[in-house]
Amino acid sequence: LIIFLVQMVGGEICEEKTTKSMEIIISNVSPKVHLLAKIVANNLFVLLQALLLFIYGLIAFFISSRNGSLNIPSEITSIWDSLSASGLINDIVSLLPMLLVLIILSFLAYSLLAGILASMTTNIEDFQQLQTPIVFILLAGYYLAIMAGMFQGSIFLKIAGYIPLISCLLAPTLYIMGEISILDILIAIILLIGLLYLLVRYGMKIYKVGILNYSNEKVWSKFIKAFRKEE
Repeated sequence: LIIFLVQMVGGEICEEKTTKSMEIIISNVSPKVHLLAKIVANNLFVLLQALLLFIYGLIAFFISSRNGSLNIPSEITSIWDSLSASGLINDIVSLLPMLLVLIILSFLAYSLLAGILASMTTNIEDFQQLQTPIVFILLAGYYLAIMAGMFQGSIFLKIAGYIPLISCLLAPTLYIMGEISILDILIAIILLIGLLYLLVRYGMKIYKVGILNYSNEKVWSKFIKAFRKEE
């Protein structure tokens, strides 16, 4: 979902710059309104798609259970019984509200970052280049979450669970393993809110400069110059 969101936000901004329609848009709305509209619309779309997928799954489960065609393998029922007996299901249910907050805030952070970086592009190739660091961040969180069970008690993993952008993947895993508490999840949320504040405060300034910059300089050079200009 995050990769899909990044491609949507960044791709739309890059396309508007490539077709030169960005100049017409910015002449009617401010850059801040333009970026926030992109972020809100695309985040709502992605969240709605996830919600619909969940609802369709529930409908399919209900229909299958009603007509007797539902056949759950014994392995799944045994795993469910063991999870219920260990109390892990209750831990997951208690974590769910904070997990949803963490996911939504992470979506906003990734879409903001994608929009700010995409403002420096002038073609699709530049945007594909800018997706690389975002994908690396996601992969880091994904593989750390997978390997968390192999390194129980690792201080590095506990610290990494606080890091914004990967905390949405790693922190829930560490909590279910009993490595961190609800308080640690709350700290991760606070740090993520801090990142959002920095992205809005400084990223918006970079965005204002970048969306009308059509120079052929390297993308990262334009990004650094825009950042220094607005310091």
